[in-house]
Amino acid sequence: MAKDSFTLGFAPSAVQHLGVGLYKQLPQALMELITNSWDADASEVKIHIDYSRRSISVSDNGHGMTLEELNSNFLRVARNRRSNGIGLTPKGRKLTGKKGLGKLALFGVADRIQVISIKNNLKNGFEMNYRSIQATSEEEFYHPETLYINENVDKKSGTEIKILDISLQNITEINSLALSLSKRFNLFSKSNFLVILSDEKNNIIELDEKVFENSIKPSTKLDFIYRFPEDFQDELKTNNAIIELANKNVRGAVFTKETPLKATEQGFSVLSHGKLASEHTPHQFSERANDRFYDYATGYFDIDFIDDSPSKDFISTDRQAILWNADPDLQFLRENLNKLMGVIQKKWRQDWNRRKQTKAEKSQGDIPKIKKVLKSPDLLKKDKETIEIISLLLEDDKITIPTTLKYKILEIVADATQTMGIEENVYKDLIPNNFIIPDELTSKIRMLRAETRLAATSADDPNRFILAQGLLLRGIIDTTITSLLVKYKDTLTEHNLWSGKAPHNDQTYSKSASVKNIALYDKYISALNFFEFKGEHTKKSKVNLKNNFDSVGVIPQLDQLMHDENNWPKFDKLKDMWDTVAPQLLLAFKYIKS
Repeated sequence: MAKDSFTLGFAPSAVQHLGVGLYKQLPQALMELITNSWDADASEVKIHIDYSRRSISVSDNGHGMTLEELNSNFLRVARNRRSNGIGLTPKGRKLTGKKGLGKLALFGVADRIQVISIKNNLKNGFEMNYRSIQATSEEEFYHPETLYINENVDKKSGTEIKILDISLQNITEINSLALSLSKRFNLFSKSNFLVILSDEKNNIIELDEKVFENSIKPSTKLDFIYRFPEDFQDELKTNNAIIELANKNVRGAVFTKETPLKATEQGFSVLSHGKLASEHTPHQFSERANDRFYDYATGYFDIDFIDDSPSKDFISTDRQAILWNADPDLQFLRENLNKLMGVIQKKWRQDWNRRKQTKAEKSQGDIPKIKKVLKSPDLLKKDKETIEIISLLLEDDKITIPTTLKYKILEIVADATQTMGIEENVYKDLIPNNFIIPDELTSKIRMLRAETRLAATSADDPNRFILAQGLLLRGIIDTTITSLLVKYKDTLTEHNLWSGKAPHNDQTYSKSASVKNIALYDKYISALNFFEFKGEHTKKSKVNLKNNFDSVGVIPQLDQLMHDENNWPKFDKLKDMWDTVAPQLLLAFKYIKS
C-alpha cells in the first residue's frame, strides 16, 4: 500500500485558518457532510453518534469517489464544483456546495477524520490527523494516512466519514442535534433524501420532508400561515415588488403565533438551493424591523437566486449572513422582500383583529348574563360598546388571564350595565314580551316604551316609580290610539265609528286637533269600533273587550293616579292594565305603519 497515495492539496496552515476557525458547533459541521451527500446524489444518509466513544459516523449511498477523485476533489480546497456552468448533479439536483471549504470545518469539532469511499466496487480511504497536519511545515505536503487503495468490495458505491476524537466539551444531544439540522436544510425527503440519526442507545430519528417546517413554525398556538406566492394571488396582479419576487422564483412561508414568540424563535431564515444561507433573525430584510408583528412571526424564504452565480459569493463562509450590500441586484431583492413583509404585516393585522373579534364574540356567547344583555330589546348602545371593548381587551395576547376569571369579569360588566338593570327591573314584567314597537312608528311612542323600562327597581320594592309608570302607560295609550285615529279619521267618520261627541261640534273630525282633544276613554272605544270594522274583532268580542276595559278600570285608575293625592293603583293593578290594553295597542301599530 503506497504511503503517499493521498495528498492534501493546500497549505497545512489553511486547515487552521479555514477549518478550525469556521465552525465550532457540531450541527453546522455535520450539515456540510449532509449537503455533500446531497451533491453526491445519495438517497439515504446515516449518522451514528457514539457518545461514550466520542465518535460519529456519517455514511451515504451516493456515487462515491475514486482514488483520483478523493485527491482532486475532497483533498483539494476552493475547487468550484459549479465552474462548468451547469451546477447540477448527474440526477439533476442543484449543487449546494461551491467553495469546497465545508469539509475543513470537521477539524473545528474533532482531531481525527477518516474518509472511506467506494465507487465501481473499489474502496479507497484515508485518515487525517489534525496534530500531524499542524506539525507539517509550509514547504511540505501533508499526506493523510492511507487506509484502503482500490480494494475490491461487494458494495457498488457510497461514502463514509468517521469523526474521531471529538474535541468539543459537550456533544450535542441527539434530539437537539436533529432539531438543529432540521432548521438548516429543507430538502429532506423520506423517498428521495432521508437522513437517519442514531446513537449507541438505539435512539433513532428520521429527518424527512416534514422536519424543516416543523422546526420553524410554532409547535403550539399556531395562528396564521402565509405562503409565498400561493397566498398572494391578488398582489401578483398589481404589486410590482411581489411580481418581481415571484419572477425570481422566491418561495417561502411566514408563520405567526397567537402569543409572542421567544426572542430566539422570532425572525426569518434564508435558504439557497435548500441549504441555510443566513441564520434566523427578525432583521433579515430590514434593520428597522421593530413592528409588533415581528414579535409573533417566524418563517423562511428559499431564494436560489442568491447563490446561482458560479463565480460570485454572496453568502458568508460560515453561513451566518448574506452580503446584501455586495451587489445592486441583491439590494433590490432585499428591498422587495421588505415590501413583501409589509404586505404580510397588513394581512396579519386584519386576520389578527378578526380572530380576536371571533374569540371575544365566543366569550360573550358563553356567558348567560352577557347574552341576556346583548339580546335585550332594550339594549343600550353604550352598554353594547362597553361589553365589546372589554371583551376585546380581555383577548389581548399580552394579557395572561384564566378563562374562568375572564368570564367572571364579563359577568361583573354585564351586571353593571343599565340594560341589565332594565332586564332585572320588576317593571319589565309590566309589558308583555310580544309588545314590540315597529321602527316605522314615531320616536315618541318608542321613547315612551323605553322610559317605561328604564325606571329600574327590584322586586323587593315594586311600587317605587309607580306614579311614573302609570303616567307613561297613559302616555303610550293616548299617543298610540291618537295616531291611529288621526290616520283613519275619514274612515271613522264615513262609517260612524266615533264614540262620544266631537269637541267644538266638529262632527266631521276634519282636523287632527279635533281628534286629539277627544276624551281618552272615547278614543279607546273608537279604536275598538275601528278594529271591529276591519274584521279584527267580532261584535261580541268587541263588547267583551270593552267590558273588560271598564271592569279593570283603566281610565278611572289612571285618572286617580293623576288627580288623587292619597290613592293610586299599585303594581298588580298596573300590570292588569297593561295586559288589557297591550293587544289593542299592537293592533294599532299594525294599522299605523301600514
